[in-house]
Amino acid sequence: MEENIKKSSNSHRHWLAAFCAGSLVFLAVWLTTINGLGPIDDHYFIRTIFQGQSFGVYMSPELGRFFPLTAQEYVLASRLLEPSARLFFVINAIKVLLLGVLLFRCLALTKADNLIIAVLWSTALFSIGFANAAFRLHVGEFNILILSLCFIWSTVSIDATDQSQSMPLRILRIGGIVALIAAFFYKELIFVIALAFGASELLRHFRQTHTMASWRLWAILISGIIYIAGYGLWRTLYCTGSYAAFHAQSFIGVLSQYANNDPFLIFIILPLTTLRVLLILRDSTRHTVYDSFLVAASAYTVAYLGLEMYNTYYLLPAYGFGVCGLAGILALPSAPRQFKMAVATLAGIFCANTFPVAVSDMQSLQLMANNHYRFVSALSEWLWKNPVTDRAPRNLVLVGVTPGNGVEVLVSLKTFLTALGAKESSFHVIAAEPTDNQTISTFYGVSNSVRYTPKVNDLLIFNPYQQLVTLPPLLSPSYHELLRSESEWAIPRWSGVQWMQNVMRGSGQYKSIFSENRRYCGYAAMMLTRPKINNPVTHLQSKVYSIGPLRLPSRMRAGITRQCDVLIKNSGTELWPSNGTLDKGIFVHISYRWFDINNQVILEGDRVPIPEPMLPNDVTKVSIFLRTPERAGKYTLIISPVQEGVQWFPGIDGKEIEIY
Repeated sequence: MEENIKKSSNSHRHWLAAFCAGSLVFLAVWLTTINGLGPIDDHYFIRTIFQGQSFGVYMSPELGRFFPLTAQEYVLASRLLEPSARLFFVINAIKVLLLGVLLFRCLALTKADNLIIAVLWSTALFSIGFANAAFRLHVGEFNILILSLCFIWSTVSIDATDQSQSMPLRILRIGGIVALIAAFFYKELIFVIALAFGASELLRHFRQTHTMASWRLWAILISGIIYIAGYGLWRTLYCTGSYAAFHAQSFIGVLSQYANNDPFLIFIILPLTTLRVLLILRDSTRHTVYDSFLVAASAYTVAYLGLEMYNTYYLLPAYGFGVCGLAGILALPSAPRQFKMAVATLAGIFCANTFPVAVSDMQSLQLMANNHYRFVSALSEWLWKNPVTDRAPRNLVLVGVTPGNGVEVLVSLKTFLTALGAKESSFHVIAAEPTDNQTISTFYGVSNSVRYTPKVNDLLIFNPYQQLVTLPPLLSPSYHELLRSESEWAIPRWSGVQWMQNVMRGSGQYKSIFSENRRYCGYAAMMLTRPKINNPVTHLQSKVYSIGPLRLPSRMRAGITRQCDVLIKNSGTELWPSNGTLDKGIFVHISYRWFDINNQVILEGDRVPIPEPMLPNDVTKVSIFLRTPERAGKYTLIISPVQEGVQWFPGIDGKEIEIY
């Protein structure tokens, strides 16, 4: 009987290993499809490695940041081979494979059930933080997670054996401590993990044995104390600013963001850690090394909550300690089976819910990096071919971007263009929106408190990093399109619950919602050919328009949604007011209506904004998402402008379509 159970367990472990290996290979191959550098963080590589310089260390007194270990693996690779974006993402792919194997090894050492290992491995590897770290460069948390897993492997291996004096275990013990100390220099807050884990383990050792703990535990605790003391001294003597002050938010806002993106940590690890601490205070024999892992993960999470700072990958190191600690707790003989299943199920639900968000982030980051590098390469060439006639610098206006939280996009565009050969004197990068973070704007010296009004011959740059999202128009009267990405869209950033809710709305409505919520990942440059026109707040009297050819079939299925690009001309004598959005006001938008054989409106479509105010004879092109009636029959489709709060334009050029 026991032999059969063992064979079954081994068989399941093979399937588990195959699943993990397949997932890792898929992620690694996906990473190698990135052949461009994105604007966020990656401009540091352009300024250094791609210009034959060392990346160097990152110690910034003006920001109070200290992590000298940053991009050493990329620097080494660029000395051996010609630096390229693909080379760097191949390095990321190798790190993904290494990280996945390390995590699997650490979870296997806990002797948890195969199902629990599969769920927790997936929770960490398919988390939103992991997705953003793997598909971006210059993210220290990715290397920290690898080093943390080395430390966890060392700790669990030593804790599980009595042969602590053997040479392999001595090497493993020292290697684990070295890995943890190295992690200090990738991100300052790792000292919190060392202090929390070291203190918890010292307490466990003292309460259970009433003797002095091993030198290893004291080394962990003391190294954390020495680091924070040294860092504090450096901050006191040299620092003039604080990075945290730039990005601090409200506590409730940060907690909400982490709850949405890291529910595993917020709703499982933090409560379970609290429960285990209460049990351990009553009975010290319950205290295990896995409890110390949970304490370390929780302390790191609480530290970021206390700093009121949020980013998708900040809590990534907590996943290593969190999943391994949870696996060990669930593997304890005293853990009730019902409790194991409940926790594993809840973790699986959270993983499934955030997984689509992680996939959306990975797809978006891949497209944005590739699109960005092609775009800046083409733009640098265009600037050389088309100088401004009076030799003044051409204004490059980043639409929807602020010089506050969006300042890195401004710095990045200038860095890439000059690195690719554009003369710095030939262009000037401007944010279209007023600052949303005066501290950052002042620090970078690019502050502006009012919205910039583009002028004739300015280039309007549309990009994915916008605080106020504005999509590039298909055709607009005062814009001349110069450059546009071929692949512009990624899937919506919906959680699993949101996907289910939207799919259940029905195919017609779902397709419309899907199209409207796709993520813009492209880049476009358009030249302004005439000054901005003020919107007249008046009711139109001359409601005359023309519509271009409609490429629609004469028969369409009922209840579907279809994208349709429509040309509209202002054939009247008055200006059509529009601000390019669906804000309230008597603006002119484009929509459609379906009429039955009795000339009754049976379906009215969603509105689509016109990119800008339209003078008589102006032509624009917009993309509408056409939803067909639910019932079969013959209908007349009329696409026309509508002045909100006033009336529809008289319908012309109706198209008869049979719905089946």
